[in-house]
Amino acid sequence: MLDAVANFINVTVSTGYDQNATSIVLASGGSTLPSAPFNLVWWNVTDYPDPSKDPNREIVRVTNVSSNTLTVTRGQEGIAASTKNTAGKTYIMINAITAKMIADIQANLRYPWQTPGAVVGTIDGVNTVFTLPWTPQDAKSVVLFLNQQPYYYGIHFTISGNQATYLTAPNIAFANSGHFATGQ
Repeated sequence: MLDAVANFINVTVSTGYDQNATSIVLASGGSTLPSAPFNLVWWNVTDYPDPSKDPNREIVRVTNVSSNTLTVTRGQEGIAASTKNTAGKTYIMINAITAKMIADIQANLRYPWQTPGAVVGTIDGVNTVFTLPWTPQDAKSVVLFLNQQPYYYGIHFTISGNQATYLTAPNIAFANSGHFATGQ
């Protein structure tokens, strides 16, 4: 699953923290953050305008946002947790592209022909519920086919878990034509 993201997120951390702190208070900007979970890059912007130059930069995993308070897991993506409490320095966090984000995107790239499978359910003009051969990560990407005719999420059916529910029961005339799914 891909993390939520938002553009141009830059929040200032209100006080200093040691490497064990997991509740982080922001000076402001909590409302601009996407829904958790997601990763943030945290560093000393006073001395290092570029986080890659700060030897104590860190990636944290935000697991909860409550107003301007973040609950985080420290030391993510192979970067150790570090102290961020040097007096007179400003520490910020940004929602930036990290190696995890790129790996997640690569893992979630799918082409429709990569995940075909037989859909289970009786095609009798009455039944509307069918079981997919997997649970889609993004239901909107699923296309169901009957007799090579595509049926689309939200227009022809909805999905909950691995169950597809047609808005109108598929016609029995298609019963011998095959019923399969594509998508992620």
